[in-house]
Amino acid sequence: MAIFIILLLLLLVLLSSAEAASGALRVPKLRWHQWFFLFLSSAFLGCLFEMGVVWLGTGVLMSRSSLLYGAISVVWGLGAVLMTLVLAPLRRYGKWAVFGGGVILGGGFEYLTSLVLERVFHRLFWDYSHLPLNLDGRTNLLYAVFWGLAGVLWVYWLAPYLLRLAEKVPRKSGQAIFAGLAVLLALDMLLSAAAFWRMEERSRGSVPSNHLEYMLDTWYDDQAMQQRYQNMELPHSVSFPIKRQRTIRGMVLCLFIGKEVV
Repeated sequence: MAIFIILLLLLLVLLSSAEAASGALRVPKLRWHQWFFLFLSSAFLGCLFEMGVVWLGTGVLMSRSSLLYGAISVVWGLGAVLMTLVLAPLRRYGKWAVFGGGVILGGGFEYLTSLVLERVFHRLFWDYSHLPLNLDGRTNLLYAVFWGLAGVLWVYWLAPYLLRLAEKVPRKSGQAIFAGLAVLLALDMLLSAAAFWRMEERSRGSVPSNHLEYMLDTWYDDQAMQQRYQNMELPHSVSFPIKRQRTIRGMVLCLFIGKEVV
C-alpha cells in the first residue's frame, strides 16, 4: 500500500510540472490568515488522507484526528507550515532540491514529533518497527521518500492552489472567520491536552479532586479516548464508576457542581 501511494505521488509530481510555473510561493508576503488557512486545510486533508489509507488497507474507518473534535491532524498542519517555510525557498534550485529537502525535513519532523508525543503523553501513536530501514520505529526511509514527493507536490501545486482559494475570501469577513476558527481550534487543543493529562493521571490511580477533573473523567474516560484515538496504545488504567452525560447540560453540571445528574 505504501509503495502504491508513493508511485501515485510520483505520477502526480510528473503531471504537475506544466502548472507549477504559474504558482510561485512567496513566503515573506504571506499574511497570518494565509498561514492559518494553509495549516487548517492541510491538517484536514491530511486527516482524511490517513483515514483513506487505513480504510483501503484494513477496511476499517478509523479516526486519525489529533484532537477531540473535528477531523484535524495537527502533525500534518505543522508539517505543511514547515514545508512552506523551508522548501519554498528551494524552488530556485529545482525539484530535486525540494525533494531532497522534503526527505530530510519530513523524516526528521516525523521522528521528533513521535519522540515529543511519547515523552509528553507517554503514548505511542505510531510504530514503524516492522518496516525495513526504520529509525527507532519512529520513521523509515520509505516514508521519508513519501515526504519528499509530498513536499514537491505541496510547494509546486497544492499550496499555491490553496492560497488562491484563500484570496477569494473577502479580506475583512475572511479574517474574522479565520480568527473565530483559530479560537475554536485553540480551545479544542487545550481540551484535548487536558483529556490526555487526565488519562495519564488515571493510569497512576489518581481520582478527580475538583470539578474540572471530574468533568474530564466523566466525558473523556479511557473508553471514550480509546474510541477517539483508535491507533493509540493505552496503558492499563484505573477505571472509575462514572456514567458519562452526553449533553451540554450534563457537562456544565459536572464542571460547576461536581457531580453527575441523571
